[in-house]
Amino acid sequence: TVEARVVYTAAETGDGVRVLGIEYQVQLVGDEVEETVVNVTNHSYFNLTGNPTIEGTEVSLCTNSYLPVDDGGIPTGNPTAYKGVEANKTFTLGVEEPDIDDCFIVDPSAASSIPLDTRKSPLTKLVTAYHPQTKIHLEVWSTEPAFQFYTGKYIDVPAVEGQAARGKRSGFCVEPSRYVNAVNVPEWKAQVVLKKGEVYGSRVVYKGWSDE
Repeated sequence: TVEARVVYTAAETGDGVRVLGIEYQVQLVGDEVEETVVNVTNHSYFNLTGNPTIEGTEVSLCTNSYLPVDDGGIPTGNPTAYKGVEANKTFTLGVEEPDIDDCFIVDPSAASSIPLDTRKSPLTKLVTAYHPQTKIHLEVWSTEPAFQFYTGKYIDVPAVEGQAARGKRSGFCVEPSRYVNAVNVPEWKAQVVLKKGEVYGSRVVYKGWSDE
């Protein structure tokens, strides 16, 4: 049995920045097993445009190191450079491109030293996003060593209770986490294996504001 706790903290700074903090804590309780695999994240979508798609959103990632995958989405090896993306350099999301759904690695050199509980680690600004039409800014910070960045190619949500349908590229995701497939890589396995008596933890902070 896994006991998971999620704590949300909302605040607004004096200069109008709205801050949402999320803290995850997971423990293995009960006597069924001695260990299990845990990799906790969330799949929130963001659209800063005020329009049906994310077209025109200006984005930068803190890294261009990612885990290449096979046709089934399973990582095939060590982190490598993502073509077309440079760390901390802004690129614009267009109508169709770039089409991204990959796990980016914050610091590949730290792969084998990630603690099970990262909450005491410093927050890293993973992603910044801005749209010039709405002048809305978003920053995603986390203590986690990786994040999935997804530009929404497969979104297909019907209209529900007066809410408009959501289609392809109607939002983007930033999912702070451990390395995808870490449990199957000996050097990364300790990131995600939770044993009895241990604590898994992480923090995520979202910051949003408008220039208007």
